[in-house]
Amino acid sequence: MDIELMQDQCEEVAGLLKQFAHPQRLLILCYLSDGEKQVSEIQEAVGLSQSHTSQFLKRMQNEGLLGLRREKNFSYYYINNLQVTKLLKAMQKIFCQ
Repeated sequence: MDIELMQDQCEEVAGLLKQFAHPQRLLILCYLSDGEKQVSEIQEAVGLSQSHTSQFLKRMQNEGLLGLRREKNFSYYYINNLQVTKLLKAMQKIFCQ
């Protein structure tokens, strides 16, 4: 067992879990785990103001959790990390069934 590799992986996972730690951010990620959504859809689904929703989305995009696609006057966010999607699906299976 390579303890240095394990330590690096633990630091990476701990950082990722830290990004999940806020309930509203986690809710947004869970909502996006089914696929990309328009900002207004996300806002309506999670029940936040437009300002708060945009702040959360921008921060998660800057942290590398989300990608952004623009089409005309609309912005669509999606999870751009397969590991994040897999982790969300596993958490949903454990906690949401």
